[in-house]
Formats: sequence, C-alpha cells, structure tokens
Amino acid sequence: MSTRVPRHRRLPGVDAAAARLTAESALIGFLSGLAVVAPWTRDGYLLLLDWVAGPHQALTTGLYGLDPAALDALPYRLVTHTLRELVGPGATGWLLILCYFPIAAGGVSALAGGGRWRRHTAALFVCCNPFVVERLQAGHVPFLLSVSLLCWLLASALRARRRGGWFAARPAGWYALAMAVGPHAAWLGGMSLLAVALLPRPRRRDLIRTVVMVACAGCIYAYAVVVVLSAILTVKVGPGDLEVYAPHAGPGGLPATLLSLRGFWRGAADSSPQLSLGFIPGAVMVVAAATGLVLLCRRTPVLGAPLTALAATGLLLGAGIKGPLAAAYRLAFDVVPLFAAMREQQKWVALTMIAYAVGVGVTAETLAGLCRRARPTRATHSANQGRPMVKRLASGAALLALAAGYAGTAPSLFWGLGGSVHVSHYPLSWYRADRIMGEGPEAVLFLPWHEYQPFGFTGNRTVGTPAGAFFRRPVLSSDAVELGPVRTNSSSRRMAYIQRLVVDGGHDAFGRLIAPLGVRYVALARDREAAEYAWLSTQRDLTEVLRTEEIVLYRVEPTGTGRVGASRTGDYASTVALAAEDNLGSEAVLAAGTATGTATGTAGGIVPSTVSGKIDRTSSTSWRVEAGESGWVVIPEEWSPGWQAGKLPTARTVAGTLAVLAGPDPVTVKYQPWQWLRLGIAASMLSLLVLLTAGLLEHRRDLSHWWFAPPGPFSSGPSSSGLSSAGPPSPGPSSAGPPSSGPSSAGPPSSGPFSAGPPSSGPSSAGPPSSGPSSAGPPSSGPSSAGPPPPGWSSAGPPPPGWSSAGPPPPGRSSSGPRSPGRASSGSSSPGPSP
Repeated sequence: MSTRVPRHRRLPGVDAAAARLTAESALIGFLSGLAVVAPWTRDGYLLLLDWVAGPHQALTTGLYGLDPAALDALPYRLVTHTLRELVGPGATGWLLILCYFPIAAGGVSALAGGGRWRRHTAALFVCCNPFVVERLQAGHVPFLLSVSLLCWLLASALRARRRGGWFAARPAGWYALAMAVGPHAAWLGGMSLLAVALLPRPRRRDLIRTVVMVACAGCIYAYAVVVVLSAILTVKVGPGDLEVYAPHAGPGGLPATLLSLRGFWRGAADSSPQLSLGFIPGAVMVVAAATGLVLLCRRTPVLGAPLTALAATGLLLGAGIKGPLAAAYRLAFDVVPLFAAMREQQKWVALTMIAYAVGVGVTAETLAGLCRRARPTRATHSANQGRPMVKRLASGAALLALAAGYAGTAPSLFWGLGGSVHVSHYPLSWYRADRIMGEGPEAVLFLPWHEYQPFGFTGNRTVGTPAGAFFRRPVLSSDAVELGPVRTNSSSRRMAYIQRLVVDGGHDAFGRLIAPLGVRYVALARDREAAEYAWLSTQRDLTEVLRTEEIVLYRVEPTGTGRVGASRTGDYASTVALAAEDNLGSEAVLAAGTATGTATGTAGGIVPSTVSGKIDRTSSTSWRVEAGESGWVVIPEEWSPGWQAGKLPTARTVAGTLAVLAGPDPVTVKYQPWQWLRLGIAASMLSLLVLLTAGLLEHRRDLSHWWFAPPGPFSSGPSSSGLSSAGPPSPGPSSAGPPSSGPSSAGPPSSGPFSAGPPSSGPSSAGPPSSGPSSAGPPSSGPSSAGPPPPGWSSAGPPPPGWSSAGPPPPGRSSSGPRSPGRASSGSSSPGPSP
C-alpha cells in the first residue's frame, strides 16, 4: 500500500520548515520589541520628538483637508485613531512601536531564506541597529512601520520574479500597505521593485509586472489626486529644506556615518542621547554585511544582486546634497512630482539597512558552517595536524566579533532607548487648567510659540508640543520648525498672524487681536520661557484665571466671531494700530482684494462693532449661522476658497479666517472639498482592501493546489529543490548557473521524468555545472533530494534505508553542516514562505 507524501512536501513554493523559521524570527523580533518598550508600558504617556500622546488625542483635522501638515498617510491615521479608541492613547503610543519589531524580523527572515543562523541573525539585526535607534529617538514610528513592510515587499517581489507571471497581487498589496502607512514608502518601495525587476538580468515580463504592480498600488493615493485638484492648502517645501534636512556627519565624516547607518539630520542639536557606535563595532558591521552580500551575489544572484544594488543606492541617495549625486538630487527635488517627500535624505539609508541585515545573516551562516565543517576527527587531526581546530577557532572568533556589532547598539536601544526615555506624566496643574476651560468649540492658544520644545515633565527632552493631545478644546499651537533658513513650512495664514503678534508682544490688545481666531483661552507653559512672555500679564483684555509653577491660564474677554455685522478693509499694521488705540471692535477686518462675489466695503452697521455670536459648529466641515441682522459673519476657520455658503460672497480676514456676507436668514457654511476628499479616501481604502484581498486569494489558491494535489514524485515545488545558499558551492545539482546534466526539481523544467513544462537540456538554469548530489557544504556520497531517487524507490512510499529527501540530519549532525553519506539537508534550501 502506498503512503501519501506529506502535504508540506507537495506545496508549490511554500515550505513548512521555512514558514516555521519565519515564525521563529518574528518571535525574536517580538521579544526584542518587548525589551525596548517594556518601561513604556507603565501608566503615563510616551512623548518623543515627532510622537506624542495625551488623554484627549483626537483625529487630526488633516483627514478633512483642513490641516496642511497632516494630509499624508490618511489611511494609517484612521487606523491609529481607531486603535486609540480601543486600547487608549497611552497604550497606542508604545504598541505601534512594538509592532515594528516582529513585522520587520519576520519580513527580513522571509527575504533572507536559508537556515536558522542566517534568518535569526538577520532578524536580530533589523531590530537592533543604529538606524532604528535614531528613528525611534526621533519618534518616526510610521516611517519605521512602513520600512518593516518593505521587507515583506522585497520577499514577495522576489517570489513573484521566480514565478514569472504577468501580475502578482501580493507584492502590490504589500506596496500599497506600506504607502498607506508612510508616504516615503512610495519611493523606497518603488526603488526596491525596480531593483528586483532589473537585476540580475531584466526580462520583459518582469518589467511589465512591476509597472502593473506600481500602478495598482498607486491607487492608494486616490485622495491625493483630490487634494491637488481641489487646491487644498499643503505645506510649503522649498530648496532650503534640502539644506536643513541634509544628513548630519558624525565622527569620521559623512561616508563613515552613513556606512554605519547613522546620520539623522538633527545630529547633536537633538536633546536625546546620541548613539555613539565605536569604530570596531561599526567596522565589523560593515565588513560582515559587505562579505555576506558578496557571497550572496555569487551563490544566489537573483537575491544578492538586487540587495547589493539597494545597499549602494541607499548610501548614495542617503548622502543627498552632500554626496556625489548632489546635483541630480537637487534637480529631482525641483522637477520630479512628489519627490519633495524625500527632503530628509538620510531616510534612503533604510534600503541599506535591510540589505545589511541579509548580508550579516549570510556571513553568520557561513561562519557557523565553517565551524561545523572544521570539527576535528581522528582522521583529520592526524592528516592536518590540528588545522581544522585552527579554522574552527578563527570562525568562532569571527562570530564573537560579529556579536560585538550588536553589543555596540543594544545598550542604546533596549529598555526604553537605554533608559534615556521614560513615560511622562502631565502636571496636575495641566489637568486643573483643562477642567477650568472644559469643552467647547472655542480654542485655546498655547504658548511658548514653538512646534518643538523641552518640558520639565519630559526630563527636559525636546518633544513635539503636546497641548493638542492633552486639552479637550481645539488647540492653536505653533507649526514652525524653526530650523535655520526654514522658519516654517506652513502655509497657514492664521499661524503667520499669531507669529507676528507674539513677536510684537501683543500690542497691549492681544485678546482683541486674537478674538477673530475664535480663541477663548491662552495657556502659557512656564517651563523655560516664562520671562519672555511676561507681556501677557499686562494685556488689558486678558484675565488671569490660573497661575501655578507649571502653567498660567488667561481668559480672552473680547469676542470676534459670528455675526459681527460691520467690516472694514485693512492690513496687519493698520489692524494692530487700531487695536492699540482701542478703536478696534468685533467687526470683520477684511484683507484688501480678497472679497469674492459682490462684497466690497462695509456691509451695514457701525465700527467699531460690538456684536458677535449666533454661530455653531455642526461638524468638522460645516457651521450653522443663526438668523439675525444682515452683515458679515466671521467663521474661525483657516480661509480657503473651499469654504462656501451657497452663492454668498466670502472674503479673507487679516487674521487669516473666513468672512461671509450673509442675509438675515439662517445660513450653512460648508467646506466643499470634503465631499470629494471623502470619496478619494474611500477609493484609497477600497483599493487597499481589493489588493489585500487579491493577495489572500492568491495565497489561498496556492494552498488549494497544495491540498488537492495528488501525490507524486518530487512534486514539492521549488522550495524543496535542494538549493542551498549556505556554504560555498560544491559539485552537485544546483538551481543557479548553467544547466547541469542531472535531474532537478528547481529552476526551469527539464525533460526528465520528474519535470513539468517545456523540456530543456538539463535540470537547472542557475548555478555552476554539477556532477553530484548537493550544492550546500562538501559533496556527499549518497543520494540527495536534488537528484533522482534510488532504483526501485517511489515517492509514494517510504524511502529505502540511507535515503532521505527532507528528513532530519543524522545524530550529531546539523542541517547546515556537511552532509553525511546518503543524506541531504533541506534546512537552508527554501527561499522562504510565500509572503
């Protein structure tokens, strides 16, 4: 009676052993992540440079097109907001950081393939390296998550190239998912797909497949098309940004800094502890990665060539305007659409980091194999007089040196970035101020006027101003980066207006001047600049309602929104002059030349006006104006042509807000681009869902073929081909190089009895010609899984004594070491699971 071959041996392209190794690598990443975030799981909020959390963190107004600085990665922002609602903002802060480690570790394991030494070493490297440390210190969590998805994108793209189809849903799905998390993944992922398509040799089908995948994945940015067509305000990016966000050269110069995966632009200007990677650990890391990539190019060019190209590309483009491609980078920044997203040039080094991880893994696997093959026996000891022992000791020493590379980074990463970052607890006085203000549509203006600043409760670390995540009321805080020649990237006229008022000291009428912005309270944190804002206490239209050591809270007495009736035309200088003379009321001060429709001059009433109110926010994108006297209505929103009230005339105020000339009847003011933007967001989410579903169906089809496939000799597909990338090539059937003369189940089909498809002259299209049974380790003297079965044996029945195609190694042997007679190992023969 015949015995069915286990299904995992018949699964085309999927290897249960490889899937198990990938899961083990993901577990290593998960444990590494736990070691990083463990101190942050306590009560409190994690505050980093670009990653803040608070008790009342709300969905960003960028979702509606109202915040120019938050229009990117909207699908990710929606998911993050949902997660905050489910587990709370405090837990979300560290949970998303934790997600990077298992996702990246599993992805790079699937990409690297091979045995445990290669996979687990690569997984640990992608978790523990200087690039990850610097990005965590900066709080670039979405960017790191997108990089972790790029590992899976590369693994899936390589698998699609091996299959050779015209379209592959899984790479397109991974690409779209990465772009949904971070906009930089559009360029990083596109470069990755291009490298896989072109190297080692481009084929027409590979190029067409890549173009189709990029086009399908690009649908995730359908909402961006709406942003452009609707003329929604976005951040201003200019040539000065390239100078500001250029990589920072550390000790040894810029090349050494980038080679060691460092160079974050803030450099020593950041208050976070700087990673100091010693020369020896850095040199070991670079040498190990380069050695592994060279070995990989020789053994598996289809994997080694793209990764080597990506490593070099990451370094060249990561140098940006300070490297050999400076002129080309500037030209691309000025000419290529959407390339401004890569203004921070060192982010390209993420590609180098992924390539390094695989290279280090290959080097570790090779060294481990040398150690095993150098194990002394009586025969070798007498013949070589102890030379194997010397090789073994040298290989072991090299492995220890490789571990030193991890030791140079681990202290700065694990246990809360080396203990330098702890969860923060907002002062009790902040909670008291929030209770005094309560909820309401009127805003609170937060000072000092900086986007990034240190606070006492953060240990004097510079973080993004967290007021918007803490207070229940809408918060107006600075969005100025204040970096050398680049004061701000904001296109907000409201922010520019407040900036001038703060610099000028309020003109003794600060409350009246900020009233058109809908501000009801002014909060001043007294951590470091209380003296510079002493002028607040002298403003005649501000009333102090709370003063503590940490915060001072003022109430704005004047009002300046709603049905204000009258209007006047002016500019900033004339407005502040009127306010200083106490001749400015609640009337709308219109900027010259901004009125639309038939609105000009004064629309009834007298100035200064004393009326206001009768408006109510009905949603994030609409306001309701109650019935009242005809005249101007000031809406405390950033002015945009998208705000419309039917055919009623609108205008921009000097403060940068919206004014509508309304009649006595009730009026609804709506932000019209939202109706199109939500369709764009829905299209983006739908395209992402379709691609992910198509990828799952593609994977399910593989599983279905596996489940129902009849047993047959050598039907396990390419993952059981016997190809090994561990150890130097040796005589035996191989799936790399020119054709050989023996049968094989990997590579292009052969004309032998165990092949399918068009005939060829040999079993393999890759690898050097072979004459023996195995391509991993020294040649064996017995049958192998890469060759034909011994006479009289059928794959449907048990193998004869001494024969094994995928079984465990004999006692005392390792699957990555030398083969024993009649044995062949499959521990490193799989290209990985199906990502």
